[in-house]
Amino acid sequence: MNKTDEFQRKFQQRRLNEGRFLHKLKTYAFRLGQPAIKQLYALYFLFKAPTTPKRSKMIIVGALVYFLSPIDAIPDLLGPLGFSDDLAVIALVYAQFKAFMTDDIIARAQAAAERLLH
Repeated sequence: MNKTDEFQRKFQQRRLNEGRFLHKLKTYAFRLGQPAIKQLYALYFLFKAPTTPKRSKMIIVGALVYFLSPIDAIPDLLGPLGFSDDLAVIALVYAQFKAFMTDDIIARAQAAAERLLH
């Protein structure tokens, strides 16, 4: 395993706690809304896809970790404005990688968002 692979493996293990990510999605789903939940799931599924390039995965995991982070530019506890910085980061990264998302990833993200909100 080369240094880049080792760094990515350690970065993923320490930085993206999948259980915490999914719990936060469930907890704040109605405050975030379906478009944001779909984007978060799409990025998550793209991150998990074995065909996604490592450099792309690092950018995606950075956005997902920012969503999880209790340290924000605008604290999440400030009501409707609390997630505005998180959503801006997610929307930016989603727009950057949307062309790489397969129909399967988009369908899985849509289905996951619908299950969570209904």
